Amino acid sequence: WTLVLLAAWQFGSPMLIFLAGLKQIPIRLYESAAIDGASWWQKFFHITIPMLTPVIFFNVVMQTIRLFMMFTQAYIITEGGPIDSTMVYVLYLFKQAFQYSSMGYASALAWILLIILSVMTFLIFKSSSYWVFYENEEGGI
Repeated sequence: WTLVLLAAWQFGSPMLIFLAGLKQIPIRLYESAAIDGASWWQKFFHITIPMLTPVIFFNVVMQTIRLFMMFTQAYIITEGGPIDSTMVYVLYLFKQAFQYSSMGYASALAWILLIILSVMTFLIFKSSSYWVFYENEEGGI
């Protein structure tokens, strides 16, 4: 639980990116929706979320990579213990390389991590055409 709370505590930089994205939404869209009689929920789901999808996309990619690279927290707090309950993949890779001097095995683990991250990132990018809205696309603002 400590590692989960620490990861949640470190969500500050993505929130700053979300805040910057919110600042970029033109106020005229909200004013037009208010004139048309849109409720708060309609504004949120039909203006805010679609206009934030590029920011959401960026944060999803970056946080997915960050999730797989979680090393420092587990190493500093518990070094993988007790009974390997906080042994994350990158910490296991590190221990294989530098504690057990098994560089070949650690290199294979690093390649597997690269392949997994590449596939995950590719899937996120492939799915983005279905849910990410850009202003300069046809039908955009």
